[in-house]
Amino acid sequence: MGTTPTIRHVALAARVAIGTVSRVLNGHKSVSEDVRRRVLKAVEKLNYEPDRVAQSMRLGVTRTVACATRDISIPGLASVVNAAEDVLRASGYTLLLAITDERKERELDLLRIFQQRRVDAIIMTTSSEDDVELARHIKQLTIPVVLLDRDNPPELDAVTLDHRRGIRAATEYLLGLGHSRIALLTGRPSTRPARERIAGFKEAYAGVSKQVNQGIVRTGGFTAEFGFREASSLLSAASRPTAIIAGGMGMLSGVLQAIRVHGLAIPDDISVIAGADTDLAALATPAITAVRWSGTDEGRMAVQLLLNRLGGNRKGPPQRVMLSTELITRGSCAPPRGAR
Repeated sequence: MGTTPTIRHVALAARVAIGTVSRVLNGHKSVSEDVRRRVLKAVEKLNYEPDRVAQSMRLGVTRTVACATRDISIPGLASVVNAAEDVLRASGYTLLLAITDERKERELDLLRIFQQRRVDAIIMTTSSEDDVELARHIKQLTIPVVLLDRDNPPELDAVTLDHRRGIRAATEYLLGLGHSRIALLTGRPSTRPARERIAGFKEAYAGVSKQVNQGIVRTGGFTAEFGFREASSLLSAASRPTAIIAGGMGMLSGVLQAIRVHGLAIPDDISVIAGADTDLAALATPAITAVRWSGTDEGRMAVQLLLNRLGGNRKGPPQRVMLSTELITRGSCAPPRGAR
């Protein structure tokens, strides 16, 4: 078995000092093109692999970025992570993925683990923006952090989505069809997506001079289980809504299940809009009108903000980017029975 090549072997083969090999491998510009070619040729000939652990200890970086998100089984969140990983890999970084399940204790534990692993930066979403302890731990980090669709802590960089505009457009569309009892199901108001969706919902009602209490808002989660439970409750009421907006990426399947259990037809008995466009929304029968945005753009932008910080802009003001949303109309909405 041959000896594993070392940086010393590369230096001997290229007839240069060990420090010169190190400068070439680390991309320093203070090396002539002739020397650079000799070193790279020796690296290729010897099949030399740099010791990344030793490099990390020496340079104080690990070329690793951590990403903490609530659930990657949801296609929208998976597309964010996939896009982030693609850009990071192309930039020489490795993505360390962790699932929080929207649990504060797990988020705090992961922050400690990320520090122990000495990751270079973090991309994350949080279960609550109102939790003082969680915000304090995040702000105490000495590495760049980019928030996904969160506003707080305000000192941090963030990529957000224009949920307010999307849900306002969805509600206006339903109001224009003649609906007045529209239900919005969404997450806890301690998270930005829920707050913004509720605000857009209320703005749409205010725009047509209708009482806000003619609309129904149920908050508590973004999951299919929450959607099923709340939709079932609403559909069992004597005065049930004539339309439901499922304001969460994973919620639509639960809402559709509740409608089926109650023996109702879409859109004849009830209209439905998804607060996030998914394969389920597009492939359902009928296809579901939905608010669309690009998870790919969200992931790429989050990494770009991180790379700006890692590139040297550590002390600049918070970088905030909001991505647009749009309403995609399909066959799941119609005027309520009394308005036909």
